[in-house]
Amino acid sequence: MATRTKSKAPNFEEATARLEEIVARVNDPETGLEDMIALAAEGLTLIRSSEKLLAEAELKIRNLEQAEAPASAPHQQDDHAEFSLI
Repeated sequence: MATRTKSKAPNFEEATARLEEIVARVNDPETGLEDMIALAAEGLTLIRSSEKLLAEAELKIRNLEQAEAPASAPHQQDDHAEFSLI
């Protein structure tokens, strides 16, 4: 079994699972105010990390789409370009 020697940022799935745990703890009436504040801070860090991971994934997908576009349709223009008869 591998052990982590360095603390690393969680992947998207790990962050999502931890956020679900945090929500459950915050909704637990037994959770005190100080714990809620600490959980909220951890949750915000996980959200920011997840947003960064999603942005990176989106960029990779866009790069893949751009790399494929010339090979699959060299004569087509940008799908988002405006068309005008004037």
